[in-house]
Amino acid sequence: MMRILTILAAFMVFCPGAYARDLKVATWNLGWHLSIPEAKDWIAKCSAPFQLNAATGLWEPAVSGTPGWKLTWGRDAPIAWNISLLPPCDIFKSPAFDIVSVTEAAYAKRSGQLTTFIEGKIAPDVIAFQEVSGEQAVRDALPSNGAGYFVCTFTGHKVQRLAFAWKREFGPAVECEVEDALSLPSLTEKERVRPGLALALNIDGKLTRFLDVHLKSSCVSPFDNPPDALDGDAGPGDPCKVLQQQVVPLEKWIERKSVDTDRVVLLGDFNRNVWHETNETGAVRTDGSDPMAELPPKVRARKLIGEVNDGAPEGTLLTLLDEACPVNTASDDACKRLKSAKIAADEKLLKQSENLGCRNPVGLDHILIGAGFSSSHPAEKLALGRQGRTLAASTDHPNPLLALSDHCPLAVVIAD
Repeated sequence: MMRILTILAAFMVFCPGAYARDLKVATWNLGWHLSIPEAKDWIAKCSAPFQLNAATGLWEPAVSGTPGWKLTWGRDAPIAWNISLLPPCDIFKSPAFDIVSVTEAAYAKRSGQLTTFIEGKIAPDVIAFQEVSGEQAVRDALPSNGAGYFVCTFTGHKVQRLAFAWKREFGPAVECEVEDALSLPSLTEKERVRPGLALALNIDGKLTRFLDVHLKSSCVSPFDNPPDALDGDAGPGDPCKVLQQQVVPLEKWIERKSVDTDRVVLLGDFNRNVWHETNETGAVRTDGSDPMAELPPKVRARKLIGEVNDGAPEGTLLTLLDEACPVNTASDDACKRLKSAKIAADEKLLKQSENLGCRNPVGLDHILIGAGFSSSHPAEKLALGRQGRTLAASTDHPNPLLALSDHCPLAVVIAD
């Protein structure tokens, strides 16, 4: 018996591609997450005073006046502030949606809580992040400053960046590439959106590809009309018109990168409820044509996933993993119902701290896998619980309590 085990062990060492390995994969949008040094700078700038400049019509930094925490923020707010470089001051809000001013101590505590959560609740082999500022921001959130992980990210573009972290046992990346086409370079700098981030690893001798995405926001569900019909046009500024432009570059990545491997994972914050697309009647395209053919220039995709994941060429078809919320029966039932309908009561239930606890509980984050992988269980939404809420400082608590994120992480175990 001992000899058989020895031979088997040797076989597995010298033929690593000959046995199956379970791989825990996760995706998590961390909500404008900064490194600790960057956060200190951001807190200082948001704590500083602003005054309204009558000549420019902008709130500008001043010697005295209203602190940044007290201003009214928004994408087009009249504030002398570049949110491409630094988050706005309103990213942490109370349950009543009041802006919560942040302290360095509170941010450091949140960073430590992220580390504990990732280590204890997710324990990923590979994790895709969205809305992180860079490598140090990721390492601040990983156990032991990421000593057990490689990290792949990028500089440039805007502060809401993407990143991967994976266990060092898998070795360095074969490829770590920014998928720039997804950022729509033809748009103006202000309107340009986030790129994708592609990672290739050699796992047990097998080429494995990942694409992390954070697509255009505010075009969530085909059940919303307008402006969330992907094929619609609600006029200037319609976010669906921008998301529509990301369809072709996303499909081209799938087709291009599936040529040399069927071990492909597409994951991230799609900002699109693809379950609602699946359950919405009607054709994939506005003209009813076959999505397996190239999208004609004047035809729009009605369904993002139906268009990009059409199985052509052969071998490119990905499987959208089922998703579950097993924190309790009420949450899991709500998740199931929300795949085919918009139910305000179920959404409210999932946001409560005794359930998932995050402000964006389901419908935005997804995982798809190629034919080289399988999963015997659905991807699971991991509950943040009370750590999904933000509370302002008080007399008894001089530092605020900061939510880990407005998203709950999504994780799954996949196998060869």
